[in-house]
Amino acid sequence: MRILVMDGAATGAQAQALIACLSADAAGLPALLATRIATGRGGAEQFPLLATELFAQCGWGHAMPDLAGVVVGPGSFTGLRASLAFAHGLAAGAGCTVVGVTGGEVMAPALHAAAAALGATALHCTMARRGRVFIETPGTASALGQVRACMLDAPDLPPGPLLLAGNGAQAIMEAAGTRGDMHLLPDAPPDPQAIAAAALLRLHGQLPPRAAQPLYVDAPEAKLPAAGLRPAPVTP
Repeated sequence: MRILVMDGAATGAQAQALIACLSADAAGLPALLATRIATGRGGAEQFPLLATELFAQCGWGHAMPDLAGVVVGPGSFTGLRASLAFAHGLAAGAGCTVVGVTGGEVMAPALHAAAAALGATALHCTMARRGRVFIETPGTASALGQVRACMLDAPDLPPGPLLLAGNGAQAIMEAAGTRGDMHLLPDAPPDPQAIAAAALLRLHGQLPPRAAQPLYVDAPEAKLPAAGLRPAPVTP
């Protein structure tokens, strides 16, 4: 199986947007073939061009991916929309399957294993804008995880030992410095094989269904005009 994965969820000037091509063998283990990383704001908007480079490197055509695994959030509104729009465009043009996974679902195997060894609750933490952070409790094979937003200077954390991962984990640990029962899983760049593995689990029904649409934790900031929408002018 030929797999294209994309992660455009990270925010900020130093954010890394990842796109990669992989091939899954008969046992379903994804092997990395080629990858590109775009750094900075708007990185995910480069995915169509980067995909063309990757496909040429792998000897693929745009009609050849069998599966597009896309990180649906939480994270950058623009990055999520850009990566999912490209994935759904490939699906419409070539018929590939699009599967969405969250950041917590991608890291869930490593998180659950480490948390079990510590007797801790696993949390995946993603930096948001304006001093806020998204906190995801990774789900299981039978239930989707939960995602919420909180202020970084007053994080709403569950009691008991915690294992934190993600690009917001260090900031949360520093904000809750009076707690001595928090552990940190070192942050790492997006892992294309972990994204592909999570997408394959969802494809084969080993993760609960989730729509391949942006996971928006916050309500949209754009608002309708107070007077409502005006009808478009009629052209004679």
